[in-house]
Amino acid sequence: MERAVSSLPITRLGVAPVVRATVNERVHADLRGLLMSGRFAPGQPLTITELADAFGTSAQPVRDAIRKLCAEKALETLPNRTTRVPVLDRKQLDDLRVARRAVEGLAAELGAQRATDADVATLVAIVERETRAGDEHQVELRVRQNFDFHFTLYRLSDSSALLPLIESLWLQLGPYIRQTAEYFDARDGRGAEFHELALDGLRAKDPAAVRKAIEDDIDRLCALVTSDDFYPRVRLWKA
Repeated sequence: MERAVSSLPITRLGVAPVVRATVNERVHADLRGLLMSGRFAPGQPLTITELADAFGTSAQPVRDAIRKLCAEKALETLPNRTTRVPVLDRKQLDDLRVARRAVEGLAAELGAQRATDADVATLVAIVERETRAGDEHQVELRVRQNFDFHFTLYRLSDSSALLPLIESLWLQLGPYIRQTAEYFDARDGRGAEFHELALDGLRAKDPAAVRKAIEDDIDRLCALVTSDDFYPRVRLWKA
């Protein structure tokens, strides 16, 4: 069944009010997307009332979405019942790095084994957009293209087990990925360096090289976000 498209204005979060029976699924999916793209800062509280107003729904779909996202460790509930975006310390960030290398590296390798010439062409186009966004310091677009590159490659693995695990990891890292994108100088192809190496591996039909490029990409992000230069600059939410 098709959903009706609301003609109401886009809210400040960039989501449109929901008007059909799939409200719960839509609110959960949209809130997940906002978290994965870093639209919220570490430590930021999320109130049911404000989110319900933003989505144009009652409180219940938001409450259900928050409950699910807490189970996915994308959000946390404090003893005072405040729900917020988690603040991760360096040990937690490195733990996520290890998990990402294992899971995403495997998905990349499996995806490379199945990639067709058309798939490679799609990934090339994404990297070209990512590189242009880096040169022009279009952070929002670069974050989007980075996400699209990784998940387009991972979906080629055709694994129904790996994708949910990867999404869960990105849910926890979204705010940090977004902030490093603002901080890191991605001009002259630096932002897409490891994606270019992954493309080289795909063209050479070398799945191991693709896996290594993705693992190195993950390592660079973690090294940056946990560095003494950057980590103290992470912008925590402030009232």
